[in-house]
Amino acid sequence: MKLHTLGTGGPRLDSERGSACHVLEAAGRYLMFDVGRGVISGVAAKGFPVAEIGPLFISHLHVDHIGELANYLITSHIEGRRQPLRIYGPPGTAGIVEALVGLVYDRDIAFRDDEAGYGRFVGAEITELRGGQVVEGDGWRARCEEVEHGHGLGFGPKLAGRWICFAWRVEAEGKVFSFSGDAVMCDGLLRAAERADLHLQCCYLPSSALATTQMRRLGDYTLACSDTAGKIAASAKTERLVLTHFRQTTPAALAEIESDVKRDYTGPVELSNDLDTFEF
Repeated sequence: MKLHTLGTGGPRLDSERGSACHVLEAAGRYLMFDVGRGVISGVAAKGFPVAEIGPLFISHLHVDHIGELANYLITSHIEGRRQPLRIYGPPGTAGIVEALVGLVYDRDIAFRDDEAGYGRFVGAEITELRGGQVVEGDGWRARCEEVEHGHGLGFGPKLAGRWICFAWRVEAEGKVFSFSGDAVMCDGLLRAAERADLHLQCCYLPSSALATTQMRRLGDYTLACSDTAGKIAASAKTERLVLTHFRQTTPAALAEIESDVKRDYTGPVELSNDLDTFEF
């Protein structure tokens, strides 16, 4: 299997990193995880057959993880996709796709429907899941686990009960890949990552950046940082750890992240960049 990290940054502006998007080559397929800012340029730079990528597995519904969803649907259709893009995501995914296709970009889609050569627009086939559910394809099997991403902050009534976030676990070719999404340490994340051959883990900040009460709460409840990323991998007994989803970084910050994580985890640790490839 090969993991391609197309977007390794977060929601903030970053001239060197796009937002979350990763492609796993497995069982003759290109499985996509999240579809954040920069995915189209990343797919083009890697030379992937854009019309053949899928299914798409969504970790959660933050903009840095789904911000180019409409762009991807329309661009992949222009590039020859003629089957619905299968999308697996948390509750709320279908409503977002329906709004994007039926309201936000309905004029764009109608224009292309009438434009010679493209044919009628083909959208998505969406399956909303809850934790522990399994989906399968030809040669691969994926399971989502519900994880904590901000839940400890105490959501108000508008969001409580509606904020469902996933980590993903994929089995293919006799190996296991896991992806944390934006999860902090929690039981669901450890189940997803258990003994994975390669675990892709959010690691937003070095521990020295967690000095204030606000930033400490971020590290505890919202985004795993370098003080816990290694502990997650060690607790899950993963074979290899790749870090992603960095806030704007400096060489010193990345060196601190690597040092922090290696104190807690004795396996191989790699810090990803956009367009990196990890074979396993």
